[in-house]
Amino acid sequence: MPGSEAMPQEIRRLGVHALRILWEDGHEAEYGNRYLRDHCPCAECRGKPQALPIVGQTEEVYPVQIATVGRYAVSMQWSDGHDAGIYSYQTLRRLCPCPRCNGTARAT
Repeated sequence: MPGSEAMPQEIRRLGVHALRILWEDGHEAEYGNRYLRDHCPCAECRGKPQALPIVGQTEEVYPVQIATVGRYAVSMQWSDGHDAGIYSYQTLRRLCPCPRCNGTARAT
């Protein structure tokens, strides 16, 4: 994927619903909080099957705290109490949900 080794220029919360990363190569990615939480890269989360959605659940999950980890990742403490995931910049770029990155862009 082009730019997979790019570093973030800016990481910004978009309210309590999403996170935006502006990459140094100019790419801009917006990640929904639920999407990021569901794709937590920690060993505990990777080892269990995807949770079934709870019907009628209204509580949104959001990062309570975001901190850089060296020059390669960010850690997130989530509103549901989970804080074991360290999202490397490479993982975040790979998780980019935009059409260009996930292969759903239409040829124009």
